[in-house]
Amino acid sequence: MLDAPRTGDGRGAASPVTSREVEIPAEDGRPLAATLFEPQRGDAGPVTAVAAGAGIPRRYYGRFAAYLAERGRPTITFDYRDIGGSRRGSLKGSQVRMRDWCTLDVPGVLAWAQQTYPGRPIHWVGHSMGGFATGLAHNNHLIARQLNIATLNGYWRRMATPELYRVRVLMGLAGPSIARAFGFFPGVLMGGEDMPAPAFIEWVGWCMSPDFLFADDTLSERSNVARFRAPVRFAQIEDDVWGTVAAVDDMAGRFVSSTDRSIWRVRLSDAGATKIGHHGFFRDQFRDTLWLAAVHWLDGDAPA
Repeated sequence: MLDAPRTGDGRGAASPVTSREVEIPAEDGRPLAATLFEPQRGDAGPVTAVAAGAGIPRRYYGRFAAYLAERGRPTITFDYRDIGGSRRGSLKGSQVRMRDWCTLDVPGVLAWAQQTYPGRPIHWVGHSMGGFATGLAHNNHLIARQLNIATLNGYWRRMATPELYRVRVLMGLAGPSIARAFGFFPGVLMGGEDMPAPAFIEWVGWCMSPDFLFADDTLSERSNVARFRAPVRFAQIEDDVWGTVAAVDDMAGRFVSSTDRSIWRVRLSDAGATKIGHHGFFRDQFRDTLWLAAVHWLDGDAPA
């Protein structure tokens, strides 16, 4: 479990935060486990969704979500189907694909946010897959502003050396056989939650193609990316061996209709850090640096 959130960082007023568990219906009605963080004093800021990377449970983003809520933003974290709190027993026999997280779960969260907070702008913070997932959502027009952290074209050759060879062997060669043998892909092998076999195998297929998911002719929802119009910013982290300059820039280039599309080059020196990597942005050691810059951009106050 997460520690209770702190209520201030010395850089402006912050509100105490409450959190509660909720269920959000996906597009097809399947319930998704979620946590809603709300400022106690009833600020009327934008509602914000924090969307996880593949195989990462929502609890990982809890401190960041509480930080956003301290600044007047009701903030929701959620687990994709068959991940974390949305998992239904054994994953053996699960038919969940990666596309289902993007085309069914994400649209459900967007519809819930609109219905629960009518009239408020919806902001989206997507980590890795959680950033490109909105591109596949049919109702991505509901998003007013989006910040993507380490969101990338996952083609293995765009990753840094020697990591790209590990990914090629684990995902492209051994991974599918492991997933089929176990009936799921063990999360310990990739540093996350267990994943349904179909989701992992679909992910592998995308990662083996230079065009990533855009080469998948069975994925009709890829056309929704060109309909995404909100301002979007892609954070590319200096020492991210997956989200390299080439990988992030390629994905950013797919959001061709955004009214304001930009890339934030996150240097280790920006955060006073020796390591950030693909997952580290959401560690609370970055409250006063990266998180603060992220909120400024979401608020439209200053560039990140």
